[in-house]
Amino acid sequence: MTPIVIALLAVVVLQSLMLGALVRLFRQERKANKQRRLEAPNSKHKSPYVMDMGARERWESLDLSRLHEVNREEVEKLIGKVRATGVKSLTVPELAFLDRMADAHDRVGARPRGPVLPGPAPS
Repeated sequence: MTPIVIALLAVVVLQSLMLGALVRLFRQERKANKQRRLEAPNSKHKSPYVMDMGARERWESLDLSRLHEVNREEVEKLIGKVRATGVKSLTVPELAFLDRMADAHDRVGARPRGPVLPGPAPS
């Protein structure tokens, strides 16, 4: 082989190596800039973590002053347990109790606390 052919082959090899490196850098950059989608909003299928987080927020938003003192003590105890060890540590009856308290709170939450005063009849 002549020195010119060897030089041309060396140039071609170096160019292909540089092109490969550029393509790899481009792919890495594109992958790094790609937005990660953890969970689509309004998704029908929520992860257990998201469901536990929603339940915990719902339970912690209860107005404890509106509960009977026995129920209030139990709710406070269970919410403390959730904060300390997580939702997974609750038993099925404890989960059901907190859900019943939250459901009752949601149903009664919109009603006024005092007696309903008669007003003008709706027409």
